[in-house]
Amino acid sequence: MPAMLYLPNKADPVAVLDDVQIVKMNDNHPDFPYRITYKSAKLHTGKIMVELHRDKKMVLKLDDGRTCSVVLQHASMDREGNAVGVLRVLDGLAD
Repeated sequence: MPAMLYLPNKADPVAVLDDVQIVKMNDNHPDFPYRITYKSAKLHTGKIMVELHRDKKMVLKLDDGRTCSVVLQHASMDREGNAVGVLRVLDGLAD
């Protein structure tokens, strides 16, 4: 499912995520039970590099209408040159 990533108080997205998967963690992670993996052919939509804001809370808007607060936990590139990574869900995502 596609999604858009926003910095707080910014109207335009800082990243467009082509494919996101919601992962429910096991019982060892009760405070933050969800992670979101992403893949994007073109991660950055403007001049802001998402990796430089990994310690800031961002807003993820999923294509199905759900929103949640996230922080960037991991970012990398795959063999095809796509940006891939993991977002830690802080709040706002329900089953």
